[in-house]
Amino acid sequence: MKTLVKPILGLLVILTIIEAQDKLPSSSEVKEYDKIFEKIAERRSGADSIMIDKLENPFIILSSEQNASESNATAQAPAYVLEAIFNQKAKINGNWYKKNDLVGSYMLIKITYNSVILQNEIEKKRTCNKDKR
Repeated sequence: MKTLVKPILGLLVILTIIEAQDKLPSSSEVKEYDKIFEKIAERRSGADSIMIDKLENPFIILSSEQNASESNATAQAPAYVLEAIFNQKAKINGNWYKKNDLVGSYMLIKITYNSVILQNEIEKKRTCNKDKR
């Protein structure tokens, strides 16, 4: 029995080695993969700034949308945002005004501690300072 074990084990080792060699990739397969990796490693250049500047806008602007936005803009009155009040001056939309100054089509007629009153020939507006406390 011991005499049969050694030749059988030797035969199994030889068959395993032969099977493993069949599973290894051939040199032509390795060369193909090397070519693929070389192509991947090549430096690719994208579009330069001149080419990008020449591109046209890919978005289509419909004229009906433009007309609708223009009509909405004319219908809305400008919003006046009171940002601050200091020393009888009011900061409205980023600009400082004092009493009797013109703010758009309105005149600043009164400044209180937390609001201003704007008036024109048609209407009177009170704009309050939004307290951030």
